[in-house]
Amino acid sequence: CAMLARALSTVRTGARPLSTAVLPDKPPIALFGIAGRYASAIYSAAAKKGELAQVDEDLKAFSMAMASSPAVASFVTNPGIPRGQKAKTLMEIMDEMGACGTTKKAMATLAEGGRTADMKKVLELFNDLMVAAKGEVTAYVTTSHDVDESGKAIIEASMQEFLSAGQTVNVVYKTDPGLISGHTIEMGDKYIDYSTATQLKKLSALLGVNH
Repeated sequence: CAMLARALSTVRTGARPLSTAVLPDKPPIALFGIAGRYASAIYSAAAKKGELAQVDEDLKAFSMAMASSPAVASFVTNPGIPRGQKAKTLMEIMDEMGACGTTKKAMATLAEGGRTADMKKVLELFNDLMVAAKGEVTAYVTTSHDVDESGKAIIEASMQEFLSAGQTVNVVYKTDPGLISGHTIEMGDKYIDYSTATQLKKLSALLGVNH
C-alpha cells in the first residue's frame, strides 16, 4: 500500500484544479457500456456534491499512476486479489492522496463490484465527460512516424474547420507505421484519413487489384 501511495503522490505533484462554476450538473454527452455508466454516475455524483474539480484531479492522478507505475496497474487489474481487500487498500491509498469523498466512493464501488478491470476505461470516459463539459473536444491523431512541432501545428490548424464556435481541441498523438505516410484524425463522430495506406487501398480497388 505504501509503495502504491508513493507512486500516486509522485504523479499528483503540480496538479492544477480547474474551476467548475459553469460546468453542467448532468453528463454533457451520452456514454454507453458498463464503463460509460460508471463514468456518468461518477460525474453526476461529483456535480451534485460540488466536487467535480477535486474528482477530476484525483482521477487524473490515478490514471497517470496506472500508466507510469507497473505496481499500480498490476494491483488494479489483478483478478486474484479479493474484492474486499482491494477496496480496503484503495481506500487507504485514497486517504494518502487526500482524495475527496466522491472519489473514494467511486473507487470502492468499482472494487466491490469487481469492475477494476474496467478502471482504465472508466477514467478515460470520465475525462471525455470533463473535456466535453468545458466545451472542448479531444482529437486522436495517428501518424506514420513521430511528428515535430511544426508538423503538429499544421495538423492542428487543419482541424479548425471541424470545430464549432467556441470549441477548443485537445490533441492526443500516437504512431502507426502501417499508415506508410500521412495521418488519420478521429474527433468525436468524425474520422478523417490522410494516410497513404488508405489511398493505396482505394487505388487498388479502382484497378481491381487484390492484396
